[in-house]
Amino acid sequence: MSDQQHCPGFESNKSLSEVIVKCPGCGQEIELFSDETSKQVKCSNCSLLFDPTASEDS
Repeated sequence: MSDQQHCPGFESNKSLSEVIVKCPGCGQEIELFSDETSKQVKCSNCSLLFDPTASEDS
């Protein structure tokens, strides 16, 4: 079969990239997808909620 199919949503997600931010509270590195940088992030280490655009390192 030459017509390869992808899972639903493949086209809208294939342009995402990985973004690594550091928690301003404890310095823990957190991996996000590029479409998640507009949302509040909760640090898995210290539970601080923060805006990842204020602390982007990459």
